[in-house]
Amino acid sequence: MTPYPFTSLSDLSFEFTTDQGVVYKAYFISFGSVFSEFPEFSDSIYNFNLEVFHGDMYDQAMDQKIGETVVDIFRHFFAIRQNVIIYICDTSDNKHIVRKRKFDLWFWKYSDGSILKDDGLAVIEDTEIFNSLLVHKQNIFLDKIVSAFRTLNERAADK
Repeated sequence: MTPYPFTSLSDLSFEFTTDQGVVYKAYFISFGSVFSEFPEFSDSIYNFNLEVFHGDMYDQAMDQKIGETVVDIFRHFFAIRQNVIIYICDTSDNKHIVRKRKFDLWFWKYSDGSILKDDGLAVIEDTEIFNSLLVHKQNIFLDKIVSAFRTLNERAADK
């Protein structure tokens, strides 16, 4: 059972409300264009975003149910298709390291072992951008996807 029941706004967008009344939107955006060199799987690559839609997330920093709910949304998303998720830690407010730690904690705490997580670092104009790849271990393109992810991170400075 999901700690915070989520509502599907579309196939790629979800919403849930915490006990403190904070409304979160979790959504996936096609990220295939970044992987355009890999047409065999580029259509299944999505970027994940989690945003506060209403309320103040800082009032509930220790709310473990948020992480559990996000993981349930991932499970739902992976159950529908052989998708791949890229999570990019937003650097706009210099809290990207905190986001990375939180995301890593959620993954390791709630992982059932079916998803491979590969961490990356893209450096663009002296800005470090932490990111993670999440892919089902049974994906037929697993090795190619991981290789492409690593290659794109290495080449980030060239763009």
